[in-house]
Amino acid sequence: MAGARRTSIAQKFGGKWISPSKSSRFRLARLDPQEEQAILQITQELISRLGVHNLNPKSVITWSARTIDPRISKDQVLLPVSLYDKLSSDEWRPLIAAKLIYHRNFTKTKMVLAFSYQVFPFVTLPLFLAISSILGLIPQPEPIATGAILLWVIAMYPVAKVVYGPWFRKLQQTADKQTLELYVNPTLEDVLRKIEMMTPQGSKGNKSIEKRIRVFRESA
Repeated sequence: MAGARRTSIAQKFGGKWISPSKSSRFRLARLDPQEEQAILQITQELISRLGVHNLNPKSVITWSARTIDPRISKDQVLLPVSLYDKLSSDEWRPLIAAKLIYHRNFTKTKMVLAFSYQVFPFVTLPLFLAISSILGLIPQPEPIATGAILLWVIAMYPVAKVVYGPWFRKLQQTADKQTLELYVNPTLEDVLRKIEMMTPQGSKGNKSIEKRIRVFRESA
């Protein structure tokens, strides 16, 4: 079943699968050349208009991400596969603009904070050692100590999401608000409303879109 599904999706992309690496958990695929050029042209226009630096995408691919937002790297635009055939190139415009503004708003200080999110579980290891020492849990045999440290690191990832979540949401909200001020057509709200209608009512994704729209409407 899974193999048949992959074959079907591959055929929609002309059978051109791109496997990024063995360690990646995402399956990537190239878009139709005409669609790809339209998305690239829109992205390049927005990069110039917004004054975004260090980005010069040359290709567009889809990826199996749990997000409705595109991802823009130095040389690629990645579109969520769940939406690749449901939005026109013009409808991708406000979503791409929001992501570019999000990227532009990242100062060096914010980059350091974003990096600290990734290493947060390891940064908290001294706290774990201090707590273990106070409770008399160390020293322990090496296998037990290694296992305890591993469990601590794993446990700290959801903690990191709770700690950094509001900060990342604030960055997204700022980018959304600035995107609305661009007066691109269709607007970001128009596209989010369309995606909302395609998302199962009451689902986590649907509620997330509703909240995103509500937040930037309230701040307008």
